[in-house]
Amino acid sequence: MDITPEQIRAGRALLRLGQAELALRARVSVATIRRIEKGEGSERISPATFAEVRKVLEEAGAEFIPDGVRRLRTTPPDARVLFEDLRAISLRSAARLKGRELLTDADLYDENGLPA
Repeated sequence: MDITPEQIRAGRALLRLGQAELALRARVSVATIRRIEKGEGSERISPATFAEVRKVLEEAGAEFIPDGVRRLRTTPPDARVLFEDLRAISLRSAARLKGRELLTDADLYDENGLPA
């Protein structure tokens, strides 16, 4: 199913993505996003670019339906899995810091309490 410039705008609004953020995620210029959303000059946009913008919106949770767009329902992550992921991150950080001398206030601030 082809999607319209209106659906792109609606999907971006639904996901609360600015044009700059969408452009960054899709690795295109903001001018390209504006051109897609206006519908004018879109014949100069490659199908691959258009597909990438659509893919980014879909990955962010938009579902394009005939004549519209809706937000996909997502299930919240399992708390136990999330805890284990965070624990693994903290253990990797601790391992990287092991044996290093930690910074003190004296390293960070001068005698007047201002950043050094």
